[in-house]
Amino acid sequence: MTTEHEAALQVTQLLWKLENELDTAFSTAGELAMALPRARAEAKLSAVVGQHAFEMLGQAMMAIGQARGHAVQSHRILEKVGKTIGFDADGYGDNHPKPPETTGAITATPLRVAA
Repeated sequence: MTTEHEAALQVTQLLWKLENELDTAFSTAGELAMALPRARAEAKLSAVVGQHAFEMLGQAMMAIGQARGHAVQSHRILEKVGKTIGFDADGYGDNHPKPPETTGAITATPLRVAA
């Protein structure tokens, strides 16, 4: 294996690690998001209690989602770089089907006022 391919394999493994850890972080944040309202209800506290924490957790989840999107874009870019040096990550386990490249942004038709 060439030094180029050794470096590419190291980058590949670190990228997979990052993607998996971001998924774990998002999952953990989701578990926390489910636990917060239950804990509030069980403690018989007002909905006002902890509102700021709810909002901050929501923002944290959005940030993790954005970080994951950036990691996915990095993955696509690095795949192209790998191909230019003859590195095929499929041989190392990256053989899951991938959807076509998109910006990742969800587009929606603006709402109109109905009469």
